[in-house]
Amino acid sequence: MKIAITYNADTHLKPHLNEVERLGEDEVAESARDVYAALSEQHDCGMFPVGDCITTALLEIRAFAPDVVFNLCEGVLGRTHWEAHFVLALDLLGIPYCGCDAVTIALTQDKGFIKQLLRQIGAPTPEGRAVPPGCAEEAVLEDIRGLLARAPSGRVIVKPCCEDGGIGVDTSSVVDGPEAALARCREIWAVYQQPALIESFIDGKEYNLALYAGARGLVTLPPGEIVFAAGLRREERVVGWKAKWDLGSVEDLSTESRIVADMDPALHAEITATCRHVAAMMGMAGYCRFDLRQAADGRIQIIDINANPDIGPGSGFRKALAAANIRFEDFLGELIYARLQSRREPWRSAA
Repeated sequence: MKIAITYNADTHLKPHLNEVERLGEDEVAESARDVYAALSEQHDCGMFPVGDCITTALLEIRAFAPDVVFNLCEGVLGRTHWEAHFVLALDLLGIPYCGCDAVTIALTQDKGFIKQLLRQIGAPTPEGRAVPPGCAEEAVLEDIRGLLARAPSGRVIVKPCCEDGGIGVDTSSVVDGPEAALARCREIWAVYQQPALIESFIDGKEYNLALYAGARGLVTLPPGEIVFAAGLRREERVVGWKAKWDLGSVEDLSTESRIVADMDPALHAEITATCRHVAAMMGMAGYCRFDLRQAADGRIQIIDINANPDIGPGSGFRKALAAANIRFEDFLGELIYARLQSRREPWRSAA
């Protein structure tokens, strides 16, 4: 089988990132190499970085004539919120690919929009709203005051709407005053050129759950937990860019990602049912990861959905696969098999 492995090579087009955040961007290429190593022993694989020109990349992929594309692009041309655009281009060309479809990626890429959708389908998520650059700041302040008054923790967290990997999130993201929250919004507008999400901060345990569409349907992996050091203040209990990429930093040393082997059965059932319900409502195909927090009342709240999560060495997704005794090669094979089984006709004739 011929498999094209695509990934974004556009860090040079993101001048707004700091040096540590750039390390996170480089992890995408490492994941692509890892997927290539796992698949190339049994298949004819090619690596296709998407850099300065989408057209060139698509032409090279078509010339390779793959049976399927394993897509790892987390945005293109330096724009994270164009992540779905590349997948849509593959759809329009009739080229089958592994991973979530363009609609699912687009929905989850916009944190403000997916929050509205979650609330509309009755899924638990913290109260919040997205505020775009140029909006009326007095109205934003009024909304922030209302959020703070209703937030059980008395705090809100402010983060970019269309970034992932913890980019734009650190201890200064969690604030307890309207002016400080507005100042954080202004910073996001200026640096990231996108709306800011203002959300009620849930000061509780943080969990994650990985799922994927396998040959026999939706597979739920063992849940993970982010364990925070006991001495951290509430505003420090976040998994931002420093915790993810700044090795040796206080944030890195104060957070541990682990698989929960002894989770309370009722909590496990709640997390699983919540995430599977949302995945089904979105028609999720491919693989994804839900990030969740436990509120003061014990209920689980969805704080993020990543439809294109890190599956590289050392990632939480890989830890979950290992805990389920699923080899990485078998996981990749299941994704490819499920995708090819669902396609209607070979891309060569469709194109």
